[in-house]
Amino acid sequence: MSVAPPSAPVGASAGAQAAAFANDERIYFSKEANAWRLEQDDGPELEYDAAKGAWVPLVDEDLVKRQQAAYTVEGVDEETPAAPVLARENKKRKDPEDYTSQSGPTIKRGKVDKKERPPTERKSKNTAIYVTGLPFDTDMDEIVERFSKCGVIEEDEEGEPKVKMYAKEDGTFSGEALVVFFKEDSVLLALNILDEAELRIGDSSSVMSLSKADFTHKETPAGPEGIKPRKTLDKKRATRRLGKMQKKIDEWNDEDGFGPSISPEESTAAIANQNSRVVVLKHMFTLEELAEDATLLLDLKEDVREECSTLGEVTNVVLYDKEEDGIMTVKFRDSLSAKACLLKMNGRYFSGRRIEASLFSGRQKFRRSGAAEDVEGEGGEEEKKRLDDFAQWLLKEGE
Repeated sequence: MSVAPPSAPVGASAGAQAAAFANDERIYFSKEANAWRLEQDDGPELEYDAAKGAWVPLVDEDLVKRQQAAYTVEGVDEETPAAPVLARENKKRKDPEDYTSQSGPTIKRGKVDKKERPPTERKSKNTAIYVTGLPFDTDMDEIVERFSKCGVIEEDEEGEPKVKMYAKEDGTFSGEALVVFFKEDSVLLALNILDEAELRIGDSSSVMSLSKADFTHKETPAGPEGIKPRKTLDKKRATRRLGKMQKKIDEWNDEDGFGPSISPEESTAAIANQNSRVVVLKHMFTLEELAEDATLLLDLKEDVREECSTLGEVTNVVLYDKEEDGIMTVKFRDSLSAKACLLKMNGRYFSGRRIEASLFSGRQKFRRSGAAEDVEGEGGEEEKKRLDDFAQWLLKEGE
C-alpha cells in the first residue's frame, strides 16, 4: 500500500506548495498543465487541485476518445457544427466592408492576424552578477558570506552555491568571479551596496567592481529549422531543488530583510528598529578636525548626502559637532534605504577611522551647536562663534 501523499492548505501560494511537496520523490511539477502531479506505484496518476486542497485523478483522454467513438454515426463528421450554428458563426466572422474606399474591406485598427505575428522569444531573468578586483587569495566561503547579505545564492544540483571563480592559464585565481542569485532583485541590491565596496572590511586592496553578467555572446546557435535545442531537465530533481531554495527564502530574516535570522539576544532591539528611517554614523570626524577646518562641517554633510543618495532618497543629514564620537545621522524617505545604508557603511574606513553604523532607536540624544538639547543653553553662542570663524576664513581667502 502506497504512502499517502503530502498536501498543502487550500489556497496556498506556489512557494508554500513547492515547500510542501519538495521531499516526496513521486511528485513533480508539470509545466504543460501548470500543476503538481503524483506518480503512484499502484494506481492512476493524480493531479493536485489547489482550490480544493486535494489530489484528484487525471482524466484518461484515450479512454474518453474510445467512449466517444462508440457513439459516433458512420458518415457524420462530429467536428463540424450543425448547419444553423455554422451559418450563425460565419455571419459573426464577416467583417463590414468600407464602400467609400477603393482598397477593399477595412481592417480594424490594432488587430493583427495571429499568423502574421512574428514569433516572440521568451526573455529569461538574469540573476547573475560579475565581480572583478577580488584578491588573488580569495576563497569561495568569503564570496558566499559577503554576497549572501544581498539575497539567497542559487545552488546547483549537488547543493553547492553557484559561485564560479575564474582561473588563469597557470591555474591560479584571476580575481574574477560569477555569483548567481535565486532572485533577480538581489542583483540590483548587490550593485547598489557592494559595487566599489571591500570584500574584506578594512582592507582597501579588496575593493570589488560589480556588473550584471552578460551572456549574449554565449547564445546557443539555432538548429537547421531555426529552433534552439532545449536542455533536458530532471523534473523531480528540479522540484526538490526549488523547494529547498524556497525554504531558505522562508528562513530569510523578516525583521531586517538582510541575511539569515539573527540571534535571540539581538532580536528585541532589531524588531524595535525595523521601521527606522534614520541611520547613525559614528567616527566620521573628530572635534579637533572641526576646529582646524571651518569648511569641514559643510563638506562632510555634502559628501555623506551624495554617497547615501545612491541607496535611496535622502531627506536630511545632520552633523553633531559637540559629540566626541564624531556622530552624523542620515534620514531616508523609506526604511529599506536605511537598511541598505547600514549594510554598506558599517565597518568601512573613513580617514583612517572605522565607521560604526546603526539604526536610530529613538532613545539616543546627540548634541550639536544651536540645538535645544545643548547643555545650559550654550549652543547659540558656540554657533555664533563658529559662524564668525567661518566669516574670518572667507576674508582671508579673499585676500
